[in-house]
Amino acid sequence: MSASSYRWTAGDAQTEYTRHGYLVAAKGLDADRSLIFDGFSGYVSGPAPTGLAGSFHIAVNLALAAYPWNVCPLLDALTLERDGGESGFSIAIDDRGRPRFTLVTSTGLHVLNGEMALDLYRWHRVVFEYEPGTAMRILVDGQEVGRSSVSGTYRPSEASEALIGRTRHEIIPTGPIRPYAHLPITVYFDGLIEAVTIGSGVAPAGSVGSPSELPDLAPRKLPAGPAGKGRFGATYEHLKYYDGWDRRWRVGEHPDVLVRFDEADYRVVFWRGTNYIPCWVSGEGVWYTNEFNETWGNGATGCAEPMSDKHCAYSHVRIIESHDARVVVHWRYALVDVLDVRPRKDPVSGWTDFSDEVYTIYPDGTATRSITLHSTQPMESHEFQESIVVLGPGQRPEDVLEIEPVTLANMAGEAKTYSWENGRPRHLPEPPRANIALINTKAAQRPYMIVSDEPCLTRDDGPQPAPLFPPYYHETLSEGQTFPWWNHWPTSDIPSDGRRAVAADRASHSSVLTGSEWADYKVTPTSRQRVMLHGLTDRKVEDLVPLAAAWLSPAPLSGAKGQFDPVEKAYVLAAGAGRGFTLMGSAQTPIINPAFIITDCPGEVSVEIDGEAILPGKHLRLGWRHSAERSDLVIWVEISATRPVHLSFQVRQ
Repeated sequence: MSASSYRWTAGDAQTEYTRHGYLVAAKGLDADRSLIFDGFSGYVSGPAPTGLAGSFHIAVNLALAAYPWNVCPLLDALTLERDGGESGFSIAIDDRGRPRFTLVTSTGLHVLNGEMALDLYRWHRVVFEYEPGTAMRILVDGQEVGRSSVSGTYRPSEASEALIGRTRHEIIPTGPIRPYAHLPITVYFDGLIEAVTIGSGVAPAGSVGSPSELPDLAPRKLPAGPAGKGRFGATYEHLKYYDGWDRRWRVGEHPDVLVRFDEADYRVVFWRGTNYIPCWVSGEGVWYTNEFNETWGNGATGCAEPMSDKHCAYSHVRIIESHDARVVVHWRYALVDVLDVRPRKDPVSGWTDFSDEVYTIYPDGTATRSITLHSTQPMESHEFQESIVVLGPGQRPEDVLEIEPVTLANMAGEAKTYSWENGRPRHLPEPPRANIALINTKAAQRPYMIVSDEPCLTRDDGPQPAPLFPPYYHETLSEGQTFPWWNHWPTSDIPSDGRRAVAADRASHSSVLTGSEWADYKVTPTSRQRVMLHGLTDRKVEDLVPLAAAWLSPAPLSGAKGQFDPVEKAYVLAAGAGRGFTLMGSAQTPIINPAFIITDCPGEVSVEIDGEAILPGKHLRLGWRHSAERSDLVIWVEISATRPVHLSFQVRQ
């Protein structure tokens, strides 16, 4: 096909071109129609342009939704030595959104990189010009953004076909953290292309102005369900991101879980886009997670973690309880690497590392996270916590994290806030025996976690007298960054366990704490369990000390047989034991919104507090936990006290 007749347009029926993958019609810039290339599978193939002689130009009308993982052709008619010889040309966009012009002449391969990144979600007219023996030029919306001299004469393309919106060969994404766990992919264009045309000579003056029209591209926002408060409880949902991403998932109508609260507008999201890694989401839309189990070595390439389970083959979520008194969600996952290898394989049973996490969530937003690692080597190197903010397109870490991102406190109420302004600290030693961490996000409700302040066994430093909260300092930062920033997760499907982000074009994440260590709750030869209390709060970190004390040093029971279960964050009583008892609250053992589980309860109960009857409602919430063998009644009471409180649960047969 000659230069004078080479024109591909989204709106015309052109039998010589074949459309592949997912391409959706959209409104164009100059014409009625463009095509949305989904960034995963959509591209166009057709005949390579022939008959190019003398000077010529290639013009493209496009709008980017995201920058490619590496250089992605807009039109590729280039062959290299591995194809049998160098010939032709390629026009492309690189991983930072800059146009690139590659051309082969009789003197070799010439590459011109544009000096300006294209804006996202904006139409651009991009022109690539070639004048034999003189220059190669790139113009964006009429402005020259690149020029270089060129020698020789153009060597016509010997490509068997031209490709629009896709690489001819697999290529390694840019920005690897661990190159051995960062593998080649086919790169696809993500955005709109209206037309690709080739004309003789340079582009006519005045034909490349700056467009003012907005492209027909829907904004991309991480899905967290309806805004605002809602009925307290967990529901199965289909949380939708954007069409090109959603359609790839082979799931049914209810793949995700959403937990909402009636007294606050934050929520907990278990979404396949994060591989079901649970996230707390503030009312402002700031996402945060306390991570998962992770391991290394023993057959793994790089990290073995649920982040690498791109299709959620091993990661699953289910609702165990959802009633007025509480929500219990179970998340199970395998520790797997980017090659789908599960390390630490037991030589006899064939089992590898799996984890069960149970989130027990109460109406006031307090929640326990019970992490049980199942492994043949449970005491070998595993991670249990990292403080991660999850970012949507358009967000940078600095947009959601304060420059003083971490505040630590101990049970004495001593606190210390740490700044990243002059670089990331290597240690957070104060206050002594800190067991409460507050992550200072730019939101009204900020993430906190509370752990036991008892001695613990760490993976790197052996036995320690108290918990450790190491800052994330061990990876280099890109220029101008305060916090580390990666976009291999969430929502990405590239085979990588670490890619540095350089633009806010995709979903991404950042971390401030990593590898936090605290006391094990239970250890067996094939398992290791830890428990934390976490949630979102608008309080100062010092104000969380009573909450920590109510969980770590619960008010003793007097007058009834039972015990406090920190995993459930509830007092467990046998049926009949709750006819009358006292919680011995004090300043050291405060009472804050206690929960009770009456096992094998034969019927509904009447509740009295200090002799006053309390009816179910905002301050008293009841719910049933049924199993095949028995039914347990869960009771949650909204009350705070530092004195003894008498309670009575009278069963109505």
